Amino acid sequence: MNSLSFVQDREQGTWSPLFASVCLFAFVSLSTYGAIELTWATGRIAAIWLSNAITLAFLLHHPRRNWPALLVAFAAANITADLATQDLALTAVVLTLCNVVEILVVAIPLRMMRLDRDFAQPRTLLVFYALAALPAPAISAILSASYFYVLDGADFGQMASNWFAADALGLVIFVPPLMTVHARDVREMFARETWLITVASLSVVIATMALNFWLKSYPLAFLFFPAVVLMTFQRGFAGGTLGLLLVGVFMLLSVFFGSGSTGLAGHELRTKISIIQIFVAVTAFTVVLVGAVLEQRRKLERSLSDAMAGAENSREEALVAKDAAEQASRTKSMFLANMSHELRTPLNAVIGFSEMMHEQMYGPLGHERYRDYSGKIRDAGRHLLELINDVLDMSKIEAGKLELRREEILISPIVRDCVAMMSEQARQAAVTLRTELPSREFKVAADKRAMKQVLLNLLSNAVKFTLAGGAVTARVRFAGGKMVLSVSDTGIGIPSDQLYRLGNPFVQLRNEAGSPHTGTGLGLALVRSLAELHKGAMHIESAEGRGTTVSVEIPALDQAPASAAA
Repeated sequence: MNSLSFVQDREQGTWSPLFASVCLFAFVSLSTYGAIELTWATGRIAAIWLSNAITLAFLLHHPRRNWPALLVAFAAANITADLATQDLALTAVVLTLCNVVEILVVAIPLRMMRLDRDFAQPRTLLVFYALAALPAPAISAILSASYFYVLDGADFGQMASNWFAADALGLVIFVPPLMTVHARDVREMFARETWLITVASLSVVIATMALNFWLKSYPLAFLFFPAVVLMTFQRGFAGGTLGLLLVGVFMLLSVFFGSGSTGLAGHELRTKISIIQIFVAVTAFTVVLVGAVLEQRRKLERSLSDAMAGAENSREEALVAKDAAEQASRTKSMFLANMSHELRTPLNAVIGFSEMMHEQMYGPLGHERYRDYSGKIRDAGRHLLELINDVLDMSKIEAGKLELRREEILISPIVRDCVAMMSEQARQAAVTLRTELPSREFKVAADKRAMKQVLLNLLSNAVKFTLAGGAVTARVRFAGGKMVLSVSDTGIGIPSDQLYRLGNPFVQLRNEAGSPHTGTGLGLALVRSLAELHKGAMHIESAEGRGTTVSVEIPALDQAPASAAA
């Protein structure tokens, strides 16, 4: 069995409709007959009505396709019990239909809104109480009172109020516990690790009952409320329901056997039962609210625990991934370090021999095409060597093994040297090279080779992507204690939405204007990395079709003029 109501959860689906219907028939028959017989002397309408609550719980625990069978079982049980208490057949049928309407007024909205899945949710409880405390019992009360008024002229107001009170209290008191307390909760209460707390909590409730029994001349019934709430705090829904059940049974037995509190003395039996029902309803409402809050807290704690466990697992996975990445980086660095000599040595030989053949140092090659081919071999070899050097330098930077040889240098001579080195490439591309240098020299603390590498990369990129007839300008200026080295071109430019990608390793952009040049995409990445190693930065400004300016800033040593010597 899955819950104290002996109703199987619909999602597990282990109860067949026939078995559920038989169980419902038995429960409703007993509860209906008992309620009527128990209060036969108090009037036609029973003061305690449990069967509607049981049936509603059965419906909410089962899929809608089983509802017709369950309602038929309820109707049969209700009619049977009514007939057994000497009701007319027509009366039994009419009252049963009134009860069916009441049950469906609550069940259908809860199912349609999918609120019956978790009664511990505040929204579910709010909607349930809004339906069960007013419209559902009011509709059935009006229908039943109308029938009795037509049948034998009974007092409509009295009949309706009695029916409404009995049914509303029955739904409000019994449905939440039937929907929230499960067999597993009871087992957990008396598990080896928790039974001592359960027994201690029960002892408080039992002690309160004993005080009310032995000292019934004193108004001590108010002690039941804190005792039940305490048990709810300790044991949740199951504990609060168990405590409330004990208190309710104790109070009813005290009334029926004439040993109740003096506060109830002088009232008729029906009034006493109604007062007890109201007390139990208020206490049950508190139990449900406290239990819902505690359940939400437990869910949050479980979620937090799961999140912390997930975060710890993610942290461990991240550490493993970090170790693997570091190992891979070390392996890559070792491979590149070992291969650098093996790659450069034969490549230098290829470049050297192709240069000798191109210059025909030992005589003519025999055909002009051979000279052209040897020149292409030389150019391809030089390009490949540049790519290899870029890859190796970038690898060293990523591994943190590139050491700068800082010295006080003047930047203008480096600019002139680099422009001179790029002049042949610019001439072949029909691009004009220009320089704009300051009239006064300033010193910078930098690695001379790195500065040349930065400028050559910038000039090479600018020449490559500038169309014939365009110009490339290398500028040096000093501002705010920084040396700003920039290279501007009148080339094809870069789309504004692509600028953020530049400077990342192996990123190349393709412009609609096209370009015959290829590479690794490491040029600007090297420039940025070398600038940052000098505690500087790289900036890119570009307009598509109008050219690009790449600037590198590094700190200057001082603002004092320096000699013109390199």
